[in-house]
Amino acid sequence: MNNESLRRVLLIRRLRERQQRRQWVRPVLLRREQCGEFHTLVQELRQHDPEGHRRYFRMSVIEFDEILVKIEPAITKQTTHLRDPIPAAERLAVTLRFFAAGGTMKSVAESYRLGFATIRLIIIETCRAIWEVIGPDVLAPPTPEQWRQHALDFEQHWQFPNCIGAVDGKHVQMEKPINSGSINFNYKGFCSIILMAVVDAKCRFTYVSVGANGQESDGGVWGDCDLGQMLEAQRGDGRVLPGPALLPGSAEVAPHVIVGDEAFPLREHLMRPFPGAALTTDERRVFNYRLSRARRTSENAFGIMAQRWRVYRGPIACNVATTKLIVQATCVLHNVLRQNELARGGLGAHCTVAPAERGEAAGLRDVTDAGVIHNHSQQAARVRETFVRYFSGAGSVPWQMDSIRR
Repeated sequence: MNNESLRRVLLIRRLRERQQRRQWVRPVLLRREQCGEFHTLVQELRQHDPEGHRRYFRMSVIEFDEILVKIEPAITKQTTHLRDPIPAAERLAVTLRFFAAGGTMKSVAESYRLGFATIRLIIIETCRAIWEVIGPDVLAPPTPEQWRQHALDFEQHWQFPNCIGAVDGKHVQMEKPINSGSINFNYKGFCSIILMAVVDAKCRFTYVSVGANGQESDGGVWGDCDLGQMLEAQRGDGRVLPGPALLPGSAEVAPHVIVGDEAFPLREHLMRPFPGAALTTDERRVFNYRLSRARRTSENAFGIMAQRWRVYRGPIACNVATTKLIVQATCVLHNVLRQNELARGGLGAHCTVAPAERGEAAGLRDVTDAGVIHNHSQQAARVRETFVRYFSGAGSVPWQMDSIRR
């Protein structure tokens, strides 16, 4: 028997074995409604243990139901003569449990007694529905009036006037996609996509950009995202950001700005700290302290999200497109839950996370260089010097000198 004949015999045998094993539904999955986690544990938590429900899904029963009402039309499937569809509530439960518990889709599939392919499709569709249905309500681009309100919040809570947000970027770690080469492989030695976000004074995302390849982390991330392009095009006419305004208690006029760390370039509407070699005066050290204090909101927001959604505690075992949907959906849910916490008076406006929670989550790593070129214009330098003078003059706070001398 030649090699070609042998290959045909083996192929026929393999196909027969596959046909013999093929089943419409695995027997263990047939008892989903009797033994599956949604029909047993989840129902008990809803009825008898609301605090347990909050720990299990990272949200209350009321919050779960409110989200379900909004996305139910988008994730409900039609009943056919072959089988009944999985209910929308169970689809949402599967997705939230995957976010809250971390781990893998396979572990969720086993506990809910659903097939892996089914779980994967459910999570993708539910994430897309959250992003497309709820996202426009909680992550709509702010208007100039809303930017001004954010500036007032930063002035009140963080003593940084004319600040409309804190920007930060994170590598979202993921398992290496098949046949992806090095496109998502970053300089830190793992595969990732990049989440760029602006956070308001109350730890809510006002802008997110997800999906830049991890390989781009050493340059181009800021310039390529639409927020960076928007700020570069800003000309002080108030069409995108509010126009310049007086700093409280002084005659100094400054534009509205976003604050970032040393990974970002200095621009007229984007403030970054002075590098260590340039910290030659107490005034500059005070500026760095005040900027770092305002920028803390972005670190707090990412810390809260990583603590709530433990899917970020390790690499996400999905392809790039699915990982992007997961990040988008968790950002939307973060805003929904954060707004509810503020309405209840929880966590305070400062939203300070415990020190033990401030470390980097394994699945969220800092982007340490987000701009291609750090050269800045004279106008950008003048804006920064305006804040330097203000923070050491009319805008000083009693504790700032003690803080820079510790």
